[in-house]
Amino acid sequence: MSSAAEGRTPGLSVTALYTSATWAWGKLPGAELLDHPDAQRVFGVTNLVLGAVRAVRRGAPSLPHSLIQRHLMIDALLAESEHLRVLELAAGLSRRCVTLSSDARIICTEIDRSPVIARKRALLERSAEGRAVLARPNLRFIAADLGDFQLGTLPADAVGSAAERLFVIAEGLLMYLRAPEQRRLWSDVHALLAVCGGTFVFDLVPALEQPQPGAIGRSLAWAMKRATSGVKFETDQRDRATIARELEQLGFRVEVVEPRTAPARWKLPHRDVHTQQLLFVCRV
Repeated sequence: MSSAAEGRTPGLSVTALYTSATWAWGKLPGAELLDHPDAQRVFGVTNLVLGAVRAVRRGAPSLPHSLIQRHLMIDALLAESEHLRVLELAAGLSRRCVTLSSDARIICTEIDRSPVIARKRALLERSAEGRAVLARPNLRFIAADLGDFQLGTLPADAVGSAAERLFVIAEGLLMYLRAPEQRRLWSDVHALLAVCGGTFVFDLVPALEQPQPGAIGRSLAWAMKRATSGVKFETDQRDRATIARELEQLGFRVEVVEPRTAPARWKLPHRDVHTQQLLFVCRV
């Protein structure tokens, strides 16, 4: 997820910390290497507020369970793709490449802002296991703002070939981008994959499908906006079919996946909990 370092560094620090703690709460492999007290505090306080929302609005989706399902659905798609190159855009404190890079065949690249990369390195430096992760030659961190970075400048070994194929992930990012910014990112990713072949996966629940927040939800949004230096979720009137058509017009073959339609073979947890996620799986 796009983020900045903790403390007073501008950016999505709250969301990065929350998702980091969510992976640890879900006991996902490698998450313990990035867990820390600040993340746990954010996780606890946010869940208290969300619990109040759900108490008033019965049937509201559970955020931590939704995020766990989102993360594991992307992992399942990646595993089934058998792609050997992985690129995480605005990776934040994701634990995905920490575990994937244990396979020397897979070259993993993460892009995020410099403070985020520095914070992630510092967290991994705390343990011998984390330092071993940092020493892997097949794990690369690129410090850059996606708004300025040109995907076409990625090192050749990060992109790979048509035989290796590239799996591009933008998890927890698209909801912070306006529609023109989303389209620009999609176009850049398509241009990249048109050369090497591969798959692009991102999550985005259209605003039309989201429940109205109510007074408590608006209060939470206000608090989150203050905590993230004014950054907020972007909303527009496009539905999932419109978004899919925009992607298809760029040349992608598009599939949408959500927890209730996820294949049984993925063994997705928390199917008994009300969750809400939507993945767009875009293939070239």
